[in-house]
Amino acid sequence: MLDKKFQWNKVPAIGLLFWLTKLISTGQGESLSDFSSKLFGQQNQMLGAVFTVAWSLILFGIFLFLQLKSEKYRPVFYWLSVALLAVFGTILADGLSGVLGISHLFTSLIFAAGMGISFMIWYHLTGTLSIHKIRTLKSELCYWLTVMFSFAMGTALGDWMADTRTGYNPDPYGLGLGLLNTGLILGLIFVIVLAYRYFGKPAQNSLVEILSFWAAYILTRPVGASFADYFGYTWNGGKLGNGGMTVIWLVLFVFLIAVILVDFHKKSANYFTQKSEKIVSD
Repeated sequence: MLDKKFQWNKVPAIGLLFWLTKLISTGQGESLSDFSSKLFGQQNQMLGAVFTVAWSLILFGIFLFLQLKSEKYRPVFYWLSVALLAVFGTILADGLSGVLGISHLFTSLIFAAGMGISFMIWYHLTGTLSIHKIRTLKSELCYWLTVMFSFAMGTALGDWMADTRTGYNPDPYGLGLGLLNTGLILGLIFVIVLAYRYFGKPAQNSLVEILSFWAAYILTRPVGASFADYFGYTWNGGKLGNGGMTVIWLVLFVFLIAVILVDFHKKSANYFTQKSEKIVSD
């Protein structure tokens, strides 16, 4: 079963549209997760957290299953899986620090180790870590396992940088940079990594190209989440709130998915047109 092969690629092309959608999906996941967790009030946050994990995990499982079952990359299934992972991943990553009673610094190291293990499994099973062509089920499963660890690592990293060592929900090793500074610093690093990928043009599937992709992928999580929380809680006295930010993120997310679908179908139509013309000319 794991050796099942697909004729078509199972992951999207990596470009500006990909990174924009990834950033929006992480911001949306953070705001929606917080909004859903507080539906039952401040006194019932545990119930809210369980409720949020339940509905988002179920929907994530459904859409990921549909993507895995599909013969090619399906934009709606893929991006809804990513967006829903951002919702329940927020609570699970934060919950691990709470349950273990350790700093986000150490949970980020735990998730980094998990990501490293997923890379080793991926390479052992397939002989490649390509993020451009995923055409076997085992490659796709390894890809999504790595995606999950990247979300968790990004969440823990952002919390470690933003949280203070005293006050509400303290982190004993927190850097205390705050939400805005964390978003700006990691956002700058994210832009630098993308600039390197674009202008440096590392060889496709080279080690540095693969590592730069996953570095940027990890960074989208704390960047999106930091700005989501800043504008939801701090900016203008927190008037937007999680509800307002959720609406804003969802509108942007739906718009980008619509753009992706139009682009996807246009490229598919052009591909089949060119293929038909080639057959006729031959």
